[in-house]
Amino acid sequence: MHVTGNGRAPLHIGAAAEERPATVLQGGQLGAALHTAADSDAYESAIWKAPSAGVERLARNVIRSSITVNVIASMGVLHPALLPSEWSYVQQAVALLMWIVSIYASIFVRPCVRIQPNPDLIALVTFYALAAISVLWTTLSIAAIMKSAALVVTTFGAYCLITRIDIDEIVGSTALGLFILVAASALCAVFVPEIGVDQSWMHNGQWQGIYESKQTLGFISAYLMFFACYQKITGQGWIAFLVSFILASTCVIASESRGAGAVAFAAGGLLVTSMWSIRCMKTYAVLPLIMCILAALLMLYFYVTGYDSIHLGEATVDLTERTFIWQYAISHFNDAPLLGFGINGFWTRPAIYDYFNQNHGWVLDNYHSGYIAVAIETGFLGYLLFVTSVYLFSEKVLYLIATRSIDRYHCALIIGFVVLSFQSNFTETMFLRSTMFTSVLLVAFFFAVCRPVPQQGPAAMTGQTG
Repeated sequence: MHVTGNGRAPLHIGAAAEERPATVLQGGQLGAALHTAADSDAYESAIWKAPSAGVERLARNVIRSSITVNVIASMGVLHPALLPSEWSYVQQAVALLMWIVSIYASIFVRPCVRIQPNPDLIALVTFYALAAISVLWTTLSIAAIMKSAALVVTTFGAYCLITRIDIDEIVGSTALGLFILVAASALCAVFVPEIGVDQSWMHNGQWQGIYESKQTLGFISAYLMFFACYQKITGQGWIAFLVSFILASTCVIASESRGAGAVAFAAGGLLVTSMWSIRCMKTYAVLPLIMCILAALLMLYFYVTGYDSIHLGEATVDLTERTFIWQYAISHFNDAPLLGFGINGFWTRPAIYDYFNQNHGWVLDNYHSGYIAVAIETGFLGYLLFVTSVYLFSEKVLYLIATRSIDRYHCALIIGFVVLSFQSNFTETMFLRSTMFTSVLLVAFFFAVCRPVPQQGPAAMTGQTG
């Protein structure tokens, strides 16, 4: 049995970790995984009795299947020709049902990680609790109430998911769902172009697949590229990798989504360099906090100047008119500065919605920025809690790396996914999405690091490369 520098045996994470010990521990690099047998034993002896092996196996299969169905149902609004707009709630209902199924199935699965109420967990739960109860100071529309309830269910579902099954199993089921969506979109664009190709004057000829927006296809494809790279690094065969990666990259290029292209480019780079150098991994761990600060400065720019675009010398940048939405939302910040307008409480106000429509001739009930969504819907207090939870996440990840208390593959995956999510939220709204699977997976990965770790000893950093 290998013993780490602090005198503790390395932690393993199910079968996946058992297959990689020589690679993970080689050279004294990060060797401990998130899920521990000791945690499972503690749960079983205290408050939980293990079911039979057959029941647990069935429950795990149900959870994995629910993830795939959830991804297919929740990742974006389908094209009206495939699902009429008035039936779009069906997607959310299916996704929420899958979370309920997953939560119920988790009762029959042995807990594999212990989450401890440290400051990082408290800040995270407090932020989402504030977001959920913020519905009380909205107009209490049915949509807002349902979104608040769904946010509670999916947040608890994220906790159950990350404490019950291995991270690699989650990735496998997620990648399968994304592959089905991207493959269906490519087939639709090639064989049913009246649906799969955007016919509007602004985006004419660009792929949108089975979705009503090309951005949706672009970002889904970018996430598939990210997970395909991770699976290849952790041992997937070349054929499966190339099929997924080439298909996804084709959709990113054909959709001509610049944001998705940036995400796709960063995806491979983050994973490869994280595995190459621990120093890179540590640098990436603080990027989410840096992006939160940059987003705050950007909001301050619009708040102070009142500009509806970004002025760079003689040039102006409006990011395909996204900045019009940002400035308009921020101009209303003083109307509810401390606690915000509440979840789903801004665009549902007729005066706010109609005024923007009258001035621009179009309106979307979407901020096109996750950071602005947090600030406007939960106010200064909510954004402060959000940034605090991100700071504690970064600090905890750095501590896990220093004490070698996390599997290197999983650490690279978590950091990479979080960075990509935070990058995407500069131009798309994914924070506080109640049913979108990648938004909930972000919460699950935050939960994944909210666990007790051994005290850092003098030898904890010895032998690390990079």
